[in-house]
Amino acid sequence: MRLLVTNGELITPSGPLRADLLCADGVITGVLDTGTRVDADERYDAAGKLVFPGFIDPHVHSRDPGLSHKEDFDHSTRGALTGGVTTVLEMPNAVPPVDSAEVFEQRRAQHERSAWTDFGLWGLALGEPNLDQIGPMFAAGAVGVKLFWGYALHRETRVLVYNLGDESPDKLLMPPPNGQVLRLFAEVARHGGLLAAHCEDKDVLATSQELLGHPIESYQDLLDARPAAAEATTISIATEFAKATGCRFHVVHLASAAGLDAVRWARRRGVAVSAETCPQYLTLTDRDYPRVGPVMKVYPPIRGQADQDALWEGLAEDSIVSVGSDHAPHTVEEKSRGFATQPAGAVGCETFGPVLIDAMLRGKITPARLAEVAATATAELYGLYPGKGVIRPGSDADLVIVDPEARRTVRNEELIAKQPVSPWHGVELRGAPVATVLRGEVVVRDRQIVAPRRGRFVRAEHAARSTASAQG
Repeated sequence: MRLLVTNGELITPSGPLRADLLCADGVITGVLDTGTRVDADERYDAAGKLVFPGFIDPHVHSRDPGLSHKEDFDHSTRGALTGGVTTVLEMPNAVPPVDSAEVFEQRRAQHERSAWTDFGLWGLALGEPNLDQIGPMFAAGAVGVKLFWGYALHRETRVLVYNLGDESPDKLLMPPPNGQVLRLFAEVARHGGLLAAHCEDKDVLATSQELLGHPIESYQDLLDARPAAAEATTISIATEFAKATGCRFHVVHLASAAGLDAVRWARRRGVAVSAETCPQYLTLTDRDYPRVGPVMKVYPPIRGQADQDALWEGLAEDSIVSVGSDHAPHTVEEKSRGFATQPAGAVGCETFGPVLIDAMLRGKITPARLAEVAATATAELYGLYPGKGVIRPGSDADLVIVDPEARRTVRNEELIAKQPVSPWHGVELRGAPVATVLRGEVVVRDRQIVAPRRGRFVRAEHAARSTASAQG
């Protein structure tokens, strides 16, 4: 199969380039002068359009298996593909969680049967209970191991417990103490892997809730009960552990200026700490709650304009190296509950690309930087580069073709997700992905899937150069 993409503006590591792109047998085989005569089985005319490397969403909770009434891998990867995502990295906290090499292989086989995108898998770090599985999970190809630092888990199912009052204490597996976490850092470093964490300090959260003095009843209550200090505290502790052990540490869903300051402090001192943020933190603030409503509740919470501005600065200066959706659906009924009992999480992988494209066209980020944080640097961070994340000969022919003149209004009823309730419902977005190419085949045209399912597992190689390395 030979695909020729003609007349487009390629977004490459060396800058935008007017050129044709030849793809054969799933990989990019040539960057050609526009109009070069070449035989091809299929041609795509990208005149007036931007050609990006296929986006990589590194933070997806498909709830599959065990919680598939909320979402499943078929729906999440199908939706992601229509939004320009060609690779998803699946988080480990389904039921059972990916906390061993045995479950890792089971999950890989299961998802290969339903994947519309290529995919990688995270492993789950529990501390002492599965320390002996860290090495085997990396050997199996895990992109990283995730620690829900500060969260309790159900002892039997390992499901996240959002509200401790919902379960009796004897059924809870509490977060590991810092001594165990330090041991985890050392073990991940020993295997040359990447450790990531949800960074909110449980003691800061508990005290903040007590100081609030009443149940959470408003969005401001939520911000008061989960202050930015909780995020910054955990990042600061992680910095010391990373420095002591040589472990590469990654902050997922960075949400605050205070957290960003802690990341900057670490990186300026040569510590291998990196960070990801999400479209919800880059495009929404607390002032959007009256319009968006309960679906906006995520952890860490979406904060004020000053925090959003700081996160954009962090992206521009490379303190934040990656963006992920944190796609984490719950049922419509669950998201309609009051603040005190409603779970945190929102639908996001289908709008991941479109929301970032809109931000680019509004001048918040350049095309080159968007390609970096949504593809290239993400592939580097997770050991997938240069196979993924870049337009260059020899790399997988994963592309998203963007029409900057298009307009699209996000509508819940048009989403593919099982629980189609988006924080961006009713928002008109500038620009749109109009085609997605997965390993040299056009698989989406104008949000319609036009090719059979062909997603496959991609194995992380953590010896690859990583943007988790500290910046001097």
